[in-house]
Amino acid sequence: MLVTIPARKLMTAALAVFTLAWTGMGFAPEVSAAESASGLIADAPGKALRLWYDEPAPDSDAGWADRSIPMGNGYMGVNVFGGTTSERIQITENSLYDWAAKNSGFKRRGVNNFAEVYIDFGHKNVSDYERELNLNEGVSYVKYKDKGVEYSREYFTSYPDKVMVVRLEASKPGALSFTLRPTIPFVGNGKSGAVAAEGDTVTLSGVMTYFNIKFEGQFKVIPTGGRMNASSSEGTITVSDADSAVIVIAVGTNYQFDPQVFLTKDPADKLAGFPDPHGKVTGYLANAAAKSYEQLLANHQADYTELYDRVSLDLGATAPGIPTDELVDAYPAGASSRYLEELAFQFGRYMLICSSRAGTLPPHLQGIWNVYERPPWSSQYLHDTNVQMAYAPAFCANLPELFESYADFFKVFVDRQREWATQYIEKYNPSQLDPNGDNGWSGPFWANPYDVPGKTPIAGFGTGGWISQMFWDYYDYTRDETLLAETVYPVMYEQANFASRFVQEIDGALLAKPSSSPEQYLEGKRKRETVGTTFDQQMFYENHHNTLTAAKILGRTDDRLELYEKQLPLLDPIHVGKSGQIKEFRQEEFYGDAGSTIDPHHRHTSMLLGSYPGQLINDSTPAWLDAVKTTLTLRTRKSHIGWARAERIAFWARVHDGDEAYLFYRDLLEGNYMHNLFNDHRGGLLFQADANYGATAGVAELLLQSQDYVVAPLPALPAVWSDGSYRGLLARGNFEVSAQWSGGQATRLEVLSNVGGTLKLRYPNVAKAVIKTADGKTVDFSAKGTDQISIETMKGQTYVVTDIPVSTPVAAPSDLKIDENGGSQIELAWAGSADAASYNVYRAVGNAPDYERVASGIEGTHFVYKAPDLKKFDQMTLKVTAVRADGRESDEGVTAIRLLPTQM
Repeated sequence: MLVTIPARKLMTAALAVFTLAWTGMGFAPEVSAAESASGLIADAPGKALRLWYDEPAPDSDAGWADRSIPMGNGYMGVNVFGGTTSERIQITENSLYDWAAKNSGFKRRGVNNFAEVYIDFGHKNVSDYERELNLNEGVSYVKYKDKGVEYSREYFTSYPDKVMVVRLEASKPGALSFTLRPTIPFVGNGKSGAVAAEGDTVTLSGVMTYFNIKFEGQFKVIPTGGRMNASSSEGTITVSDADSAVIVIAVGTNYQFDPQVFLTKDPADKLAGFPDPHGKVTGYLANAAAKSYEQLLANHQADYTELYDRVSLDLGATAPGIPTDELVDAYPAGASSRYLEELAFQFGRYMLICSSRAGTLPPHLQGIWNVYERPPWSSQYLHDTNVQMAYAPAFCANLPELFESYADFFKVFVDRQREWATQYIEKYNPSQLDPNGDNGWSGPFWANPYDVPGKTPIAGFGTGGWISQMFWDYYDYTRDETLLAETVYPVMYEQANFASRFVQEIDGALLAKPSSSPEQYLEGKRKRETVGTTFDQQMFYENHHNTLTAAKILGRTDDRLELYEKQLPLLDPIHVGKSGQIKEFRQEEFYGDAGSTIDPHHRHTSMLLGSYPGQLINDSTPAWLDAVKTTLTLRTRKSHIGWARAERIAFWARVHDGDEAYLFYRDLLEGNYMHNLFNDHRGGLLFQADANYGATAGVAELLLQSQDYVVAPLPALPAVWSDGSYRGLLARGNFEVSAQWSGGQATRLEVLSNVGGTLKLRYPNVAKAVIKTADGKTVDFSAKGTDQISIETMKGQTYVVTDIPVSTPVAAPSDLKIDENGGSQIELAWAGSADAASYNVYRAVGNAPDYERVASGIEGTHFVYKAPDLKKFDQMTLKVTAVRADGRESDEGVTAIRLLPTQM
């Protein structure tokens, strides 16, 4: 089902087909939000952004990873090198997959390089070379001079027309000559094929043996002027003395979205009965070739810009005068850093638009781009963070319909997961087995387009709940109840069915057994499995909760809902350890002590998923939120893995520490982003796409949050981003938010209510601001203190907040010390806050999510806490906050863990 985001009163008719003028590859003048015709931030043009270079990418695998320009339309991924002697265009098609009986190690058989396409020009003495990827247009360009002639090329990959289009032009009539030379890489060893040319078309076709995949690519040349000759034996087309030419490319395989693919055991029979791709590819090419270049470009840009233009971010940067590779190299020293930060944010959105489209396979570890015969980790789908990170920006960065690609993929592999679920219940908890097979579906660890294998101790069954969280977000950000009823609720209900049968009653709780925390060893190199890891328990809890919420919305009365409600409080998702951390393992006491081989700086931080992307931990659970912050601090910044850095941007944003989150964004851009902005996963030009997607989502979390159903603009704004604006980020409830700020303070907020409903809006002093509709009418609202308001919104109406009184944060105290006195009283001392007129003291007992205030109005920095129940509690978190003379309390506080002497 296609989820359509209601129109945003889009800019102007011209902007709908926004195209930067091709004049020396310069930028069109930027227009600020204040210059929009309506005066709304949401109606302002997007900031012009591009990647550009003054030389081609090297013709090598390293050049592919580090310098080529990525493009895509879901049907194919493309890397353009921009060569002058010979252009190289590498094409990936995600269903062209290989395998082997022994398929382990880092480089494995998996997604296979579909085609290497060369366009031979013979231009060797060029000058004034430039190439670019224009993010606003979704079009790539090359331009240079050779022997007094200016040659230019334009490239785009069109989702509506399912083709790639290349236009070649020369500044002098009759000056364009070239040979088109498609090739099939890695023929032999399980791959066969041939290339033939006839008339104006080159056809590349063959078979990938293991899964019996038939593949075909067609390349049509449409010249203006000159002569054209096809060499059938060489599989080439040569154009001589033309004025210009257009090349149209279509590719495909005989892969189909059908449960047969996953339920059939014999690899060679998985695609049995599916049509040869020749008819499909021929149709794509014929339909596209019947249109003019201008029509194809307009179709592409109307589709692309409707998605891309929804969101813009302006941190005040101006376009640098140096190429992007130099910009990346200069970033560690701080040169032009804001522009690269803006660019990387939008580049992640661009990559998702390229790689995740309805009717096509979803992005894998490398998105939709692979040049290898043996790609890293087979270019698989890993469900212990990588797939989820790919889709994180789909929701907050206002691209929710792009999730349809994964939703369709899930529909065809879930039947296999139902089979696995029945086997797991029969093996691990047979008393709960439904003999008729109604046991829900289990969460996979990894998958590929042809197989979803069984259990692995690398990650627990919480992966199913994490998948379900994506489906819940799909609804929660769109509020499409048809989507909820037909797509989302069945996924969540069946996952809850499995979890409800899988958990076992242990020590008064319902726990996963066996259970694993993703990729973390518990003890010894052979032991990963335990009972009730926080990862599994949180994911089961989140899915149970979301299933019950959805059932109430839909008025459902399904048989097992009552059981889910009874089980929910017994899933026991959060344990706070003696270091003040969220425990990863139940047997953990102090941080990192559960086993001799636990890595305290591990890339995975799976015990914190209830804070992000989940909703279990939020501003209404401040004690848990502080425990998250403690855990993140203990995890440190030592991991150099790209996706881990990206994920921690979001984690730190959720605890409202924008400055710490920004350090991880800097680490990522300095240490992991290559010259074409691909993420270098861990060194050695190892491209992995998840950090690109995850960085975008993390930045969005700095600028807007809504996990507790309160829309909170600028909740974790880094100090270095003191001035800026954004438009079009999406909050839960389908509220589209835009903001301007100066000196770290919001000057204007706009919220478009796409579906109506109650808007809860949180920002310091928002209740004292001027709140009107876009057409200037006063808005009625109710206030909760000075920092939160509620508005009953109308569908399609924009609510504008201006004249927000400046709010200066209250500095928190620090360095809290506890002096235990025999258990009957606790002496507290802390370093004071310069803003404080008084202090408040709070406690959270054991695993409690919230604090209770035990003292207020304390004027000094010392307090003796006496309470009759102090000897009852083994563990307690104590917190001190500062209160200013105007009554505002510090957002942060200083915490310490009090343990009874027997627990220390």
